[in-house]
Amino acid sequence: MTEVLPQNERFLRDAVGARITDGACVLDPDNEVGYVRLDLGPVCRGPESAYWDGWFHVTRTRAEHPLRGKVLNGPRVQVIGQTA
Repeated sequence: MTEVLPQNERFLRDAVGARITDGACVLDPDNEVGYVRLDLGPVCRGPESAYWDGWFHVTRTRAEHPLRGKVLNGPRVQVIGQTA
């Protein structure tokens, strides 16, 4: 599970205010369903970093490598499902 610094929680809301979590199922601006990937590993900064600016990857599957997905932020997606 990806840790989120309190100052970064403001970035993790979708266009209508729903909470975005790692693995959440979202609808992107192209009306395609994808999955939020917040945990990008040691090289890319995620919401556990003080330098994170709110951008994350959305991949076609939860197993796909994050860097193969689209780069989006909260206002550009709509959450349609959460992970268990």
